[in-house]
Parts: sequence; structure tokens; C-alpha cells
Amino acid sequence: MAFQKNGFHTEKIDLFSAKCYHASMLKRIWKGLLELVYPPNCFLCKNFIPPTEDHTSKNVNEWSSGWDFVPSHFPSREELCPGCLKLIEYNRPPFCLKCSRFLGEDIRHPLCKECRLTKPHFDFAWGCCIYKDPLKDLIHKFKYSQKTLLRHTFLKFIRTFIADYHFDIHQFDFVVPIPLHSSRLRERGYNQSQILALGVAETFDISLSEHNLIRTRPTKPQIELSQKERWTNIRGAFRIKLPDKFKNKNILIIDDLLTTGATASEAAKTLKDAGAGTVGVLTLSVTLEK
Repeated sequence: MAFQKNGFHTEKIDLFSAKCYHASMLKRIWKGLLELVYPPNCFLCKNFIPPTEDHTSKNVNEWSSGWDFVPSHFPSREELCPGCLKLIEYNRPPFCLKCSRFLGEDIRHPLCKECRLTKPHFDFAWGCCIYKDPLKDLIHKFKYSQKTLLRHTFLKFIRTFIADYHFDIHQFDFVVPIPLHSSRLRERGYNQSQILALGVAETFDISLSEHNLIRTRPTKPQIELSQKERWTNIRGAFRIKLPDKFKNKNILIIDDLLTTGATASEAAKTLKDAGAGTVGVLTLSVTLEK
């Protein structure tokens, strides 16, 4: 008969310890293979990123998942070196009360010039970082060069910004990405806003609605248009497939960038016309006031 300590058989503890050891070894082997094929170099400066502390070898009694412990995922790695991370500029107050754009030191109005002129339909927006290099280059790689691994770094920026300013992100019932038209989706292969929205939904435990807000027609890339043309270009470009799903629900729109706010505003108008409650916007980046 096995000796018992604190109500558990020692052979069960030994078995659990072996499971932890083998899981740790598998993670280390996988990490080694990954770094052999894809060396951990910084996306920006290409310098080698030194390994961070490995937390896979925890004491047996610290695991809370019982005898059936299996790692839920292999460890992710950093995409930017510490030096390049310091070059990323977070958005900061004073914020425009509507779009969160940095207002500068000379505050004469609680809203930025853009929001005073255009009166966007969303209730408020949170832009996490300032849209300037090197983040501008990273977002371009993320959108157009298949560098979707950057989502891990971008989600860290989002988590940091939300935590630093104590924004109530849990007021929302659904996270909704800005959709691409089917033709653009086929061309690019993925929707960068959908990737970010999935990460936000998982991080903050909010339901994700990926296909209820749809794009009804192809539009010209907003980056190619003037400020006035952007609002005309996006008008009437969205539709809700199942309006009852969003009725009286608070919706958080997700996108990679807020410039004029035209796209987010049109999406918010479509959601509100369908009966949604509060409609907020969360973007990875926001441009400075011109």
C-alpha cells in the first residue's frame, strides 16, 4: 500500500512530477526547433533577442490544474528587442473625449479639430499608440507582408494601454472587427482587424462576433484618398446580417488604425441603426492631430 501524505498517494505525486517534467522538456525542444528554423531576431533592427526567463519548471505543488495537467500552448516569444520596444510611443493624455487623440499641451477644447468637424457616430474611441515609425512600419508588415506573429506584441500594447488608464472594457457585450470586403480578403488572405479582435476577445473574455457586421461593396483604400473623400468613400459600405443579435448590446469595434475616424464612424452608425447600445472603438494606433 502506498504511503500517503496530505491525503495524496506518493506514486500519484511522482506521476504528476513526471508529467510536468516531460511537458517542460517538450516545450524546450519545440522552442529550440523554432529558434533553429526562425532565429529570434527583432522585426525592426534584426538583432538577436536574448531568451527570457523560462517559467515552465514550476514546483509540482504550484500547479492548480490537478493530475490532468497538460500545457495549453507552447510559449510565445518576443518579436521586438528591448531597445526597439522603447521606441514605441503610447498615446497619452490629454485625450480628445471622442476619439482619444492626443490634444497637445495647449488645450482649448475637449474635442480635437477632426471630431468637432465630422462628429463621428461612435460614442468614444481608444487609440493605444501613436501612429508613427517604428510602429507605422510594423503595422504595414502586419497588414501587407503576412507578419501576423506581430499580433502578440500588438496585444501587449493594447493590454498595457487599457490597464494604465483603467478603461472599462468589460462594459461591452461583443467585440466586432472592421470587416474587409470579400474581394479584398481574397487578395490579402486575412483580415488584420479580425486577428486583433480575436486576441482582444480572448484576453478580456468578451464574446467575439466576426461575421454579423459585413462589408457590402468594395471601397478604395482610405490611405489613397483625401480627408473629405474618405467619408464619401465609406458611406453605406456596411450592413448587419442579424440585427436582433446586436439590439441593445454594447459593441466594441476593433481596427488597427484610426485616422479621420470615417470607417469606424460608418460602422458605428450601421450598428446603432440596427439597435445597438453604446458603440466604442478600440484601435492599436491613432494619428496625431494635424
